[in-house]
Amino acid sequence: MLEPIMNPFSGYADRQEKRVDKFLRKIAFVGVFEAQRVLLEMMQKNMVILSLFLEWKFKGYRYLKKGARKKMYINAERIGVAFLNYANSVRIDEAALLANVRGLGLSVPAAPPDIEKLKYIALIMSFLRPGDTAGGTKGLAASSNLSRGPGNYYQYLEGASFGKLLVNIDRGEKMIGDCNQIVTFYTYLFSLRYEIRELQIKLPKGHVCLHFKGIDIEATAGVFANYKEYEWLLPLVELVSTNLLDVSDFRDAQLQINSREYLRGSQLAYSISSQREIVAKNLSVSYYNLAIESMKSADFETAEFFLEKAGRNDADAVQLREAIFHNAVIHEVKANNFSRARYFAGKSSEYDLKRYIDEREGYYYFENGGLTRARELFAASGNSEMVKACYAKEYNQVQARVTGLRDIATMKAHRADYDKMLDLAYKMDDQSLIENLHNVLKQL
Repeated sequence: MLEPIMNPFSGYADRQEKRVDKFLRKIAFVGVFEAQRVLLEMMQKNMVILSLFLEWKFKGYRYLKKGARKKMYINAERIGVAFLNYANSVRIDEAALLANVRGLGLSVPAAPPDIEKLKYIALIMSFLRPGDTAGGTKGLAASSNLSRGPGNYYQYLEGASFGKLLVNIDRGEKMIGDCNQIVTFYTYLFSLRYEIRELQIKLPKGHVCLHFKGIDIEATAGVFANYKEYEWLLPLVELVSTNLLDVSDFRDAQLQINSREYLRGSQLAYSISSQREIVAKNLSVSYYNLAIESMKSADFETAEFFLEKAGRNDADAVQLREAIFHNAVIHEVKANNFSRARYFAGKSSEYDLKRYIDEREGYYYFENGGLTRARELFAASGNSEMVKACYAKEYNQVQARVTGLRDIATMKAHRADYDKMLDLAYKMDDQSLIENLHNVLKQL
């Protein structure tokens, strides 16, 4: 069933991983029904690869590197073969099975094909039933000739990551997992013979169990059940979103998840989940984090876009919005992109940003010879000292044309320069210069 990738430089452990990743990259543009259809096909093809790849992608466990995932896929295939050998060597007592189901107050399926599927599920339960579990399929299956019988493979551990199930059973290693993980593996074993679309998941509070034709399968204990109180009865495809929303295993070191990758996981969960209120919050968090990341990367329009997608109007969101525009203005001003800075300032409610831009642009023109424009900008910003500095700089430029002149005739030729200097002296309100220039002009 595995389709290994031969390229040693590929980041994928199997071709199925590549297909899943390609699907994730376009998830934001795929409708709900199409997303569910494609995902169900992937679950049918190889539930283990889909689940482990998503766990690595969106929970970031360090131990799930490419080589480790490849080994786990091989281990899963070994478990599948061991189960099929077990299923072929064990007979389910149909009468005892149906009596077990009826004893829980449940109806048994009427169609013979469904009875066969129920017997197959009973084989899975028998194969993976923990050794300390009473009841369930005990007494339904005759002894097999396998060296390891029921109770020797699986052990329950709350909050365990999926990878802990995918061990080498040939070495006597225990498959360890919680309700989400073992239900996922039941689905994998069911898919080896039947279409998984006939399965559902039921969610009692804080729990997940498998459901088939009105019958609950408590996978953690390997028993049939009848959960009368529950929150949701969902299509099997929503097992993926349930796993994505499940808590991470605190025992496993995690990498920092890229915000854009986390967004894809949130979009995937949102596309297929009926728990819209929960996944909508996760999706909002993803967009919010991407807004922060984009702002830090100086991609301010993208930051604004993601913040709008987050759909938040709380105090933190308002503060982030102002921070985006504030930082955008600072960034554009430093790059001398003053029109862009004004564009972002126009979106902000921070009044001083316009004054800041006027001053910084004024200094830019002041240093680069645009004194008239600089003076206008300083005046707009209310910086009277720099307005005078502009006049002073212009005064120095005019004065440079007459410096060193001593001959009255030559000085008369520059009378316009002296008149200009006098005008600038008045504008600077420099009484000493005004008096000195009047004395000069009297001689001319």
